[in-house]
Amino acid sequence: MSQLLLVTDLMRADMQSGLEQRGLTQVRAHLIWELGKKQPVTQRELAKALDVSARNVTTLLDALEAKGFVRRSAHPTDRRAILVSLSPEGEAARERLERDMMDLANVLFSAVSRDDLDAFMRVAAAAAEQLAALNAR
Repeated sequence: MSQLLLVTDLMRADMQSGLEQRGLTQVRAHLIWELGKKQPVTQRELAKALDVSARNVTTLLDALEAKGFVRRSAHPTDRRAILVSLSPEGEAARERLERDMMDLANVLFSAVSRDDLDAFMRVAAAAAEQLAALNAR
């Protein structure tokens, strides 16, 4: 468990440093990542995906819109809803995040055999499932 905590701390520090260089926080990057999965989405859908309040998502979007990462537009059928999508700059940021993640994975696991990597992925998935169940209580 101590090795897992060490890896978690090192990954968090590395991620924070990389995001700061891009003018992002972890939560803002998560929002960009979620928008990369499906867009446009309503602010309510984003709040649910990020597990934050609607007010919090509004604040996050204000900051990302000011930096040119996202765009908001009126919903075509629900005048109370706002749709959010990535701007070209936001899409470029999402692509950089994905590329950086793949580059880091390649560095971290370059000396690991395919069988060991497959076993690691099964263990990590099982641990994530158990943690999700614990957090759902």
